[in-house]
Amino acid sequence: MHRNWKFVHVAMVVKDMEKSIRYFETLGVGPFKPFIGGAEGIPVTGTVRGRKVDYDMDLRMGEGGMGGAPIELIQPLKGRTIYDEFLEEKGEGVHHLCFIVEDLDKETAKMAKKGYKVLQTGATSGAKWAYFDTDRDGGVVTELAQPLGKPPA
Repeated sequence: MHRNWKFVHVAMVVKDMEKSIRYFETLGVGPFKPFIGGAEGIPVTGTVRGRKVDYDMDLRMGEGGMGGAPIELIQPLKGRTIYDEFLEEKGEGVHHLCFIVEDLDKETAKMAKKGYKVLQTGATSGAKWAYFDTDRDGGVVTELAQPLGKPPA
């Protein structure tokens, strides 16, 4: 792992948010709160495989997850994304590991030098992020995220 990366969560893509929350809560993981806004979905502008897109997702963070790290649940709602691809190819499951970085553009350039392509990007008023095709080497996608407006803790 890179010294300036901070591990933040394990993310799972799910088909039914409420059903998944009920399951994880039986394991003692939770509560699951909407990450931004409400459960009606987060509108995002970004790219998927290099093309500009708008997509909506339900994103919930569950406390008390894997080894104390939160579990993020993502249910795609609108627009074509790598989350939809994952559900079609593999079904529900662990999709990515997320790390906070100080400079997403700089880290994206480093990932490109290592041969990792950007699969999807997104941004909201609070953060911007990029997913990389590391699943071929590590079995999961890597997400790098940069908080906007303040440095990472």
